[in-house]
Amino acid sequence: MNGSSSPDTLRVAMLARVVFPLHGFGGIERHVFHLTTHLARLGVRVTLYVQIPRGDAQDYTPTRPANPYADVLPGIERVITLRYDYTSPVLRPNSILGRQINYPWYSWQLGCMVAAAVRRGAYDVVHAQGLCAFGYGWIRVRDPLLRSVPFIANPHGLEEYRTPDWRKWLAYAPFRALYSYGTRCADQAIATDACTQDDLPRYLRVDPANVVVIPSAIDADECLAPVNDATRAALRQRLRLDEADLTILSVGRLERNKGFHILIEALTRLRERLSSRWRWLLVGEGKERRALEHQAQQAGILEHITFAGRLDDTELHNLYEEVDLVVHPTLYEGSSLVTLEAMIHRRPIVASAAGGIPDKVFDGRNGYLARPGDAGDLAARIELALDQRDRWADWGEESVRLVRETFDWPVVARRTKREYEAMVEAKRRVKAAG
Repeated sequence: MNGSSSPDTLRVAMLARVVFPLHGFGGIERHVFHLTTHLARLGVRVTLYVQIPRGDAQDYTPTRPANPYADVLPGIERVITLRYDYTSPVLRPNSILGRQINYPWYSWQLGCMVAAAVRRGAYDVVHAQGLCAFGYGWIRVRDPLLRSVPFIANPHGLEEYRTPDWRKWLAYAPFRALYSYGTRCADQAIATDACTQDDLPRYLRVDPANVVVIPSAIDADECLAPVNDATRAALRQRLRLDEADLTILSVGRLERNKGFHILIEALTRLRERLSSRWRWLLVGEGKERRALEHQAQQAGILEHITFAGRLDDTELHNLYEEVDLVVHPTLYEGSSLVTLEAMIHRRPIVASAAGGIPDKVFDGRNGYLARPGDAGDLAARIELALDQRDRWADWGEESVRLVRETFDWPVVARRTKREYEAMVEAKRRVKAAG
């Protein structure tokens, strides 16, 4: 390998925009956090490139501590921060227009910085998340020295390619161009589920030979650690769960693509099948809340629905333990961490056959899959699950097995490290043969 690292030590540049907890609580933020910290536990020397956290006044400088966020990002060797927001105060930096201004420039600056470090022999592998592949990829294809160092890209859920809204489709056109180009510049492109690996050639025109499946994951022990009797009891009282004989849970942003309006229609169809004491808890915030409340009121089921808003991690993982059934009616999806969270908590699941969910939910084994956007099919699948309540304990055992064997971060981090090692060895063989 290059530089001064030992033969058994991998030095990885991780290119991202956000990481938990510096920039929020979303799926990408958590993915970057768990990937980098679990790689560090395996002895990988990770340098993480991210945007400057809110409230942090300074960009990266050589005199700054290598990892000034070591208390929340343990084990990461260096954290290098770059400015992301170049928009005016009246334009939200992560609005569609704001991202079109900020992201390309951020990705370009990031690419220049990482390319300079690679030329110095600082890294053995470059790993980019999402649109961060663009800047480095553009520079790399024009520099043979950079091409001698493995480059792997993860485009994640491809929301920009899946939206059925023609207005979003047009607005997302610049992002699709950046995603596609940046990912194609990499030696390997990550599909986060086996059932979605064909999406990369289809949407991004990536060579199928360059697609590798490395699942998105959850930290199973971290999900289970906050569960305690006191928090569960407080949630039961606050949400009046003891008053219900069937409690259904859904978790997600209150946006149209999450399909909660489809679930309202499905529950309305099941009204005669359900008892008078059923409850649907909807955890999350978003612009669709008012529309969902109006739809439920018109359907006559609003009294059965609790809009719980946003819960913190401790509350959410305790709430999973208190509900009977988890329903995830999404219209399109990436890997679906919500599904994995429900699985590690042994909840039966009814979910859309979208994105990577069919790699996790199997009909009659741990739940049922429904056609995305089809309220009738969703209602039928919920009814099937309810009719097999005596099998839910077995379904929970199957879900835990699937998570522990395939979708737990210690497993996925080891899989990622093996891919790095294989890429480094392949480059070494090419260099030796040349």
